Amino acid sequence: SAPYLEDAEIDFVTDNLGSQLTLKAPNAKMRKVSDDAPLIERVEYQLQATINPQLASHGGKVSLMEITDDGFAILQFGGGCNGCSMVDVTLKEGIEKELLATFPELKGVRDLTEHQRGEHSFY
Repeated sequence: SAPYLEDAEIDFVTDNLGSQLTLKAPNAKMRKVSDDAPLIERVEYQLQATINPQLASHGGKVSLMEITDDGFAILQFGGGCNGCSMVDVTLKEGIEKELLATFPELKGVRDLTEHQRGEHSFY
């Protein structure tokens, strides 16, 4: 189990609203892929290791459906992200910025989700 804890971080943050203990274990769900792995594997790892743990705090997740021939990552949101009024901000200001900074070969991201607002939606 030691390889799954590689690069793990434990952090305790206190602010005016309270405190939170955070465990980040980027290799907990899947092992880090090599730098020369196919783009789809590297993007999938980034989503699972850094983006989905953040979305999980709101009960949400995002899945990579495909990378198009013209360089767009096609994503699908689930859980609390489906129907959330902030999903466009999350997509463009969070996920897209992080993925484009990490993978310059990507041109952008697109949301494939058919959003249905409901009790499951975070906002």
